[in-house]
Amino acid sequence: MIQTVLGRIESAQLGRTSTNEHLLADSRHLRRPLRDGRWWDGEVTPQNLGDLRWNWLASADNLHLDSADVTVEELALARADGLRTVVEATSIGMGPDPAGLPDISRRSGVHVVAAFGSYIDKTLPESWKQHSDDEMRAIFSRALAESIPGTDVRAGLLGLMGTSAEITLAEERALRAAASAATDAGCAVSIRLDAAARRGPEVAALLTSEGLDPRRILFCNIDKVMDAAYVHDIVDTGAVVEFAFGSENSFGDGARDATDDQRIAFLLALCETRPEARITMSSSVWTKGQLSRHGGMGYGHVVRRVVPVLERAGVPAGRLERMLVTEPADLLDLG
Repeated sequence: MIQTVLGRIESAQLGRTSTNEHLLADSRHLRRPLRDGRWWDGEVTPQNLGDLRWNWLASADNLHLDSADVTVEELALARADGLRTVVEATSIGMGPDPAGLPDISRRSGVHVVAAFGSYIDKTLPESWKQHSDDEMRAIFSRALAESIPGTDVRAGLLGLMGTSAEITLAEERALRAAASAATDAGCAVSIRLDAAARRGPEVAALLTSEGLDPRRILFCNIDKVMDAAYVHDIVDTGAVVEFAFGSENSFGDGARDATDDQRIAFLLALCETRPEARITMSSSVWTKGQLSRHGGMGYGHVVRRVVPVLERAGVPAGRLERMLVTEPADLLDLG
């Protein structure tokens, strides 16, 4: 059984699934100035989308997914393309609003599985860092067994757990607490790895040292570091790796997303060299500019555009089914 925000469903009901999305989120504290040092408060419009793509963190408006109505419309578009389930991975530090998720799921017709976790250290409130290890573990356990704090919504997994290039004490404590709680609950943990480091195997070892089955570990946005040897090392731990498609933006001088062509080529090579690799996919929408209404690829990008490319490249239907349906279901199934 899989825990959604509207209750438990059978694994067979899951369908094509995106394992890392954000439906309501607030990352405005991550805003950065333009490349010339000026601050820009512009809204996301077709007229300034070029400027925004040149520095994706420049607009506070871009970093705030604040409309349930818009999210419903965007998910309905994705559902028409064949997407059936999303994992909502907005964690503490990213402005989560889990109480709004049941209404969004009902109105859009898309299953929503809520993750609950804590993001990278610099985004975390001091109140979270001041919890003891036992308190963190208890909060995670209650989110899975009863409800996410302040809501009636139960989490279906823990995440998105944040890690910095140098894993901080607060991050390590949260990782250990989440792994312990997830082990008891038989659920998965999703992880954000910093692209400036190569800590995937280290994080997997940390989580498994707390008893977590490596098959319950999901490393999201693995395409941020397209280093074959490194990704092979992660895959060989038994963990799941996720490719996130659709964002091809700059984050200031010298920092830029990969292109989808590069991601697809890397994914195809991984399937060839590691045919048993456990892989999922997402669009990892976390900003307004990624929404269809603003010229972005939207939540349905993978099923609408990426999958046909993979089919034309010769990826067998069974392999695509594994990435889109089977692996997500196995990851999220609570038994």
